[in-house]
Amino acid sequence: MRWGYTVVEILVVVGIMIILSAILFPVFGGVRANGQKVHCLSNLRQLVQATQLYASDYDRRLVPARVYTDGSDLGHTWCVLLEPYTQNRQLVTCPADEQPQMVAACTDLPHSYGINYGLTYLAGGTHLSWSLAAIPRTADLALFFDMKSTAQAMGSSYVAHRVSRLSERHLERVGVAYLDGHAKAHRAKEVDAERYWNPDLP
Repeated sequence: MRWGYTVVEILVVVGIMIILSAILFPVFGGVRANGQKVHCLSNLRQLVQATQLYASDYDRRLVPARVYTDGSDLGHTWCVLLEPYTQNRQLVTCPADEQPQMVAACTDLPHSYGINYGLTYLAGGTHLSWSLAAIPRTADLALFFDMKSTAQAMGSSYVAHRVSRLSERHLERVGVAYLDGHAKAHRAKEVDAERYWNPDLP
């Protein structure tokens, strides 16, 4: 009767395990990354829905990127203003973001997304945001998107149309949510065109 295994047999088994690991680990990593992307796009869609609820309470105006109240130099950013409508602080954090922003004006609420200030921060915040009723191309205009944690030196949560500020954290794609409520993952360069950010363009 034979007992145990030979060295050759053990090495063969180890080799097979290494090969299987090399094949399966990337697959599992891809599944996880896709799951994070789906979660992120769901977050972005819900943020647009919350914005629509906000607009219904404020004469159809979009949530401003930032407002200044009570003489405060910090004021509040959109993530604070939308919190009563989302009732979920996790919505502003992407599951794939390893370094979400911490901004004092956002009450130290970590967040991963930026807002299009071509729609929401007019004249440096001195003018009201756009009205939904005045925007004809809601399916083409980006509202929220994955943003790098270093997008602005001032640490704010709004960005202009600059590819360098978008974060391709989902398999080299950036999550983008549009005014009509749909969300999609793009290459950053695919949404670099002015028409995605500027409501004045036809």
